[in-house]
Amino acid sequence: MECMVLSQFFPSCGIDGVSEEAVYGGEVDVLRDALDAPFNEEVLFHRLVGARGRARDWFLPGDVVCRRLGLDEERSDVLRRIQDKVYAPSLEDSSSYEDELESLRREAIEHHRWKVHRCKTWCSVIDPQGRAIVVAHSGAFRQWRKVMEQLSPRYMKSKSAATPVHRVSAAWCALKAVHRLFMSLDGNEIPRKDLLSSDYFVWGVYKRRLDMGRFVGTGRTVKMRKFRGVLHQPFWDRCFEMLESGDSVPFAVRHVYEHPSTKWVAISVDDAEWLLCCSWWDEWKKQGPVRFDKFKDGVESANRNWK
Repeated sequence: MECMVLSQFFPSCGIDGVSEEAVYGGEVDVLRDALDAPFNEEVLFHRLVGARGRARDWFLPGDVVCRRLGLDEERSDVLRRIQDKVYAPSLEDSSSYEDELESLRREAIEHHRWKVHRCKTWCSVIDPQGRAIVVAHSGAFRQWRKVMEQLSPRYMKSKSAATPVHRVSAAWCALKAVHRLFMSLDGNEIPRKDLLSSDYFVWGVYKRRLDMGRFVGTGRTVKMRKFRGVLHQPFWDRCFEMLESGDSVPFAVRHVYEHPSTKWVAISVDDAEWLLCCSWWDEWKKQGPVRFDKFKDGVESANRNWK
């Protein structure tokens, strides 16, 4: 099992809302090897099986907390399985990007933010938990080019030509969507056909996010029209299952769940981006179960239209 070690990452006394289970048997030897623990050191391993609240953003199911009995530590190390998805032709030398990828992964986890990298031979998108999608081949800078250009331009730009904030937000939304798409794949390799089709997918999400205008954040500034046809009901059913199971869902889903006859509702840009990041689901048919519209011109805050 290929793991990364997150040093001093988890409070030794535990966290409210995070459930653990002890690890026994032969798996302990595998974990000790991954932790590189001396044979005479006593270590207790507990696997995280669930998290609620803000802890859900920091820890993943399957993380293993390593408590060393001989040390009175406030924080314990965590073993996290590496879940990277990689497209690299057989002729590509992985050593050309591995060191820099680990550095970027460390920054993403430490600062708890998304990271992107783009150069001639490889590009990557890394989430705050350290899970990376990597595309490594000659000319990788062309991957999702128009979107990547908003976040990692190939040439220096003057301050007067800085990318507008709403384009940066749209680029992040599109790359987060493709990251979640590839993370859903089985295995560690990204098939070539999925990589090729992802260009169209990323561009579609980017354009739909741009159509919302310059609004950002959590204010209800976007008008979401909900399509109530039978075609789109499976999408909402999947969202409702997430809600009922305790997963984090946005206001838009909770509102539709409580008011099935909803025709439209004012939502935040963050909610709209969450929905767009679900557009890779099989249940997302055609143009999707929702449409995002701007409020009428001249209205400074769409909240004024919310009753």
